[in-house]
Amino acid sequence: MPAEPSTESAATAPLAEPAPVLRTEQEVNSPSPLTLGLLGVIFLGTFLPWAAAKIACNVREAPVRQPPELALDVLARQPKDAALELQQRAAAGRFREAAELAKGDAAKELLEADARCQTDPKPCEALRAQADKVATRAVLVGRGATNAEARAESQVGGQVERYVMRLEPEGSRWYVVSRKPYAEPLNTPVPVIQLTPMPPGAVPPGAMPPGAPPNAIVSPHGLPHGLAAPAAPAPTSTPAPGK
Repeated sequence: MPAEPSTESAATAPLAEPAPVLRTEQEVNSPSPLTLGLLGVIFLGTFLPWAAAKIACNVREAPVRQPPELALDVLARQPKDAALELQQRAAAGRFREAAELAKGDAAKELLEADARCQTDPKPCEALRAQADKVATRAVLVGRGATNAEARAESQVGGQVERYVMRLEPEGSRWYVVSRKPYAEPLNTPVPVIQLTPMPPGAVPPGAMPPGAPPNAIVSPHGLPHGLAAPAAPAPTSTPAPGK
């Protein structure tokens, strides 16, 4: 049978002293200088490689990216885009390329301008030399199922040229059919026509009233020739009661 521990030895064991109470920052001493030094090493090991990579990336010359070449079907899918592209090409002296976005009289005028460039190339060469500095913008004035109207403005240095264009669709593309100079500001609002409402049952001037013969000719007064206005009914009198 194992012997029981002596109670006398447990009673005579020395008690552990309580931890001292730290009352000031100097006594706490946390974090220690060693901890602060290791944190500084971690910061420098992270910041210095990032700064070196950032500087190296900014110093390196990035390759010049040219805008992608888009097909005419994409450039002329909307009337505003077609007018913008045509004006950009024409302002840069590329009249033959601009004629690809036009038809009719507009295409003829652009081809004639290109022919003048062949006989006198100096003005066109001056325009083509500043092609990278041409800034063009366009606004869509109105659009319908069979036609549209847009305005375009190009700036080359201190010179500004504006045109108003009429466009027509053909297939999946829009073509400029008319191109004329425009003197007003590009964002000039379109005047709104106010229509005077007519009373119910009124016949508009020049319209055929009901009951007119099929071959009748409408007069400026609104009645067909040979058709008189209906006479007003004669007044009737009602007998008094008792008579």
